[in-house]
Amino acid sequence: MKDFLENFDIGLIFLAVFAAIGLYRILELLAFRIWRREDGRFLEKPCLLILVKDLEDRVEGIVRILASRGVFEKAKAVHFVDLGSRDLTFEILERLSKKYGFDVKKGMKGICRKAPFTVAVNLQNLRLEEAAAYFDRLCHAESRNGSKIP
Repeated sequence: MKDFLENFDIGLIFLAVFAAIGLYRILELLAFRIWRREDGRFLEKPCLLILVKDLEDRVEGIVRILASRGVFEKAKAVHFVDLGSRDLTFEILERLSKKYGFDVKKGMKGICRKAPFTVAVNLQNLRLEEAAAYFDRLCHAESRNGSKIP
């Protein structure tokens, strides 16, 4: 016992305790990731609320880029809200909504109440490429995490 106390190193004990805690946390995180992957979901699907006004020259391009990147399938719901356009923005969105399956509303009443979270974006001051990149990052976050959104 005397030999043990003479060779006892407190630093080694602390190192062993912290190594054990670290190993436990790594195993816990791996188990959590595997469980979530088997569950089929990692993140909640967002409800996208896209605000538009007087964008008849750009709105069709925005919708087509979002559709080509799979945004409409990845989101729980996509709502385009016309904030009183004086051009043909609303009519263009109505036509495209039949093809791509999103909702078009005039005004903001009662939209996305049941979604876990809502992302509202005003496209008035965004360039087409910026809007597409924003939605692409938002709705394809699961590819960076290595899991799927159902």
